[in-house]
Amino acid sequence: MKLRLESFGELRLIDLAGQPVAFPEKGLLAICYLLDRYLQNGAGSEYPRSALARFLWDSHDNPDIMANLRKTISCIQARQTELGTELLIFTATGVRIKPDAFVCDLFELAKPDGGGALENLRRLVAVLRQDFLAVLADQSVSTRQWIAGQRDRHMAILVDALKTALPTARSREDISLIKEAALRIFRDAPDDENIRRILLEAYESEGQLENARRLFEASRHGLESALDIGLDVQALREVRKVFAGSQSPPSVMEPLSDGGSRVARPLPRLVLLPPGGMDAAGALPMLCGPLIEDVTIGLCALNTVSVVAPHTAARIAGHADKAELILRHSISYVLDTRLTDHALFVQLIHASGDEVIWAERFNLEKYDLISHRRDIARRIARELAGQVRRHETMRHSFEGNSAAYHSYLLGLRDVKRLSLPDIRRSRKAFREALQHSAHFAPALSGLSRTFVIEWLLTARGDRELLGLAEDYANRAIVADPSLAAGFRELGVAKLYLGDIDESLLALKLAEELSPHYADGIASYADTLVHASRPADALIKIDRAISLNPLSPTDYLWTAAGANFALGHYTEALEQISAIDDRTPADRLSAACWAMLGDMKNARLYMRKVREIYPDFDVDKWLSVVPFKEQWQKEQYREALRRAGF
Repeated sequence: MKLRLESFGELRLIDLAGQPVAFPEKGLLAICYLLDRYLQNGAGSEYPRSALARFLWDSHDNPDIMANLRKTISCIQARQTELGTELLIFTATGVRIKPDAFVCDLFELAKPDGGGALENLRRLVAVLRQDFLAVLADQSVSTRQWIAGQRDRHMAILVDALKTALPTARSREDISLIKEAALRIFRDAPDDENIRRILLEAYESEGQLENARRLFEASRHGLESALDIGLDVQALREVRKVFAGSQSPPSVMEPLSDGGSRVARPLPRLVLLPPGGMDAAGALPMLCGPLIEDVTIGLCALNTVSVVAPHTAARIAGHADKAELILRHSISYVLDTRLTDHALFVQLIHASGDEVIWAERFNLEKYDLISHRRDIARRIARELAGQVRRHETMRHSFEGNSAAYHSYLLGLRDVKRLSLPDIRRSRKAFREALQHSAHFAPALSGLSRTFVIEWLLTARGDRELLGLAEDYANRAIVADPSLAAGFRELGVAKLYLGDIDESLLALKLAEELSPHYADGIASYADTLVHASRPADALIKIDRAISLNPLSPTDYLWTAAGANFALGHYTEALEQISAIDDRTPADRLSAACWAMLGDMKNARLYMRKVREIYPDFDVDKWLSVVPFKEQWQKEQYREALRRAGF
């Protein structure tokens, strides 16, 4: 009787009628292990009993493992006699398998690719739907390590097959197969950008982008739970090896489970700059240096970032031209720290784009710094590890394509300037980036932002611009639901479309995804102004400014708007005066001066607005600017009428 051994999912023997056949589990595990050696190395020779015992029970010194093996062999031999077949042959010192005595699903992985790339992929997908040895009652450390290595190898085989089959996929059935294979790989490597891109294109071809969004959103929570200090982020496994050809130049060799090696991208370099004023009197400055060193030591435990040593960091912090040294030493990220009154302000900056990724203020008054120093250090290190990892995942989409990344950075620079020429230049750059990577979420969210800003600057109430902003924001969310920027832009678009409640919900989600995302919090504050909650808005915008002290124009504009709504017209004008280019805020300046009774200045700013927008109409403008409560709209109308509009 020729039996079938199934090893993917539940480990079991099946007879010709498809019914399970009882057999000792350790015996089935031994068959899988020896069969793998036979298939990989042609190792059909006898395997030592002692080595098999150590594999099954994991002990070099415990004499009981040989007794356990003898009992297991006795049970296996008795059962084989009952079945009238030999799957394992035992001698006085060893054991070997009879591969012709049974069939096994592992044979499918060793078959030559005879039926073409798509047929080979279809066969592998059918075999690999479930994990190898997914259910085992008892496992030794050696067994667990071997199973993990086998699963990695199986995924590498599947990825190779997917990459080979991808160019030949034409029909709807072919695309469905590609999607199924990518979904199986995604289960093991949910943050692999290549697999995400394949899935997006497959779902898009089927008109099911919303399903892709839900899939990526569900995976985000599992990924974030892996981010913790002292534990490296889940490796990308063998799937990365296949796509290494399109990555950046080699610098490091990583070991593989089969003893070989592969090329890996260089780790991003992070420097932690100690705060200035360390020589000041008092315990706080004296302890902040060791605090930063504790953070550095914590980060050195990770394999996802290369940390510059504290001595070099201190030299960079004291140098007159920090930017030159950062460039010279190929530093990717800078943690800038500043010591203020009883507080430590930290700010993580991506050096290439001069972009603030994360910032936080630690109020040290509430800590006994001597006893809590390492707790604070662990908290900072944990946050840094997560922020760098998330930013690197985004950045890796552009590796190997410097033109695309360059276009994105140009768009990011220009979108921060509130003028029509800059906004349109930014839009062009984001579109160029998307030509190289159609589903790159940051560029999609950047495009959304350009349409909203143009809508604000032109003051024509063009809903087509807002519709485009909403569309690109939704596409950004689908492309990467873990990115707060997509939800931020959706919230802003929804605000000006008049869906204030939906706007608040989207911006709340953005804040939950990234509690230190200053731009997202600033947009949340702006929506609170329009929701007729200016006091809450001021709290939010103050938080955003504390995270990003050298604030961009729109932060100050939002703060001015909140103060105007509260009747704090002088404070609003102070916020406007801090803006470099105050032209976009001229309407609000005119309104503030009018409410303060200074008609000379009110008329001055009214004329400035008329020079740029000669057809500006108060009632038309207020009909499209959303305010939840009528009192706020009437306040703005009265102020603009007084100013002469």
